[in-house]
Amino acid sequence: ADSTGTHSLYTTYKDYEIMFHVSTMLPYTPNNKQQLLRKRHIGNDIVTIVFQEPGAQPFSPKNIRSHFQHVFVIVRVHSPCTDSVCYSVAVTRSRDVPSFGPPIPKGVTFPKSNVFRDFLLAKVINAENAAHKSEKFRVMATRTRQEYLKDLAEKNVTNTP
Repeated sequence: ADSTGTHSLYTTYKDYEIMFHVSTMLPYTPNNKQQLLRKRHIGNDIVTIVFQEPGAQPFSPKNIRSHFQHVFVIVRVHSPCTDSVCYSVAVTRSRDVPSFGPPIPKGVTFPKSNVFRDFLLAKVINAENAAHKSEKFRVMATRTRQEYLKDLAEKNVTNTP
């Protein structure tokens, strides 16, 4: 019933295939304050890219409650829809997520280019890998693997000699 939408954004970078959950491309249900179909996807992502238009209020991860979102990459556009469009990048992460590269040069804005695209995709992939090293995520992942192993053993092990 198209509960996950009909379109998304996808790209490849090096050996990675990346699918983005774009909030405005996920189903919107009028008169539904919770918008659970949207939250179901984005709330379960580990890394979230927040795109900000000029003049937007500073982003705070405290406004979003999720057990899975560990890293927010904030991209702010400057001079949109002009030949001099550029972007600034900031990152916020959970305390137990180790730092990761590539480093963001202080005070730098990136012009729209393949260099910026590669920088941003490398940052996002490294964010995901770093989040997997956090204690909270490691505990959740271990519990999930244990349940899969238990389920596999219960369904496929017999006592027949």
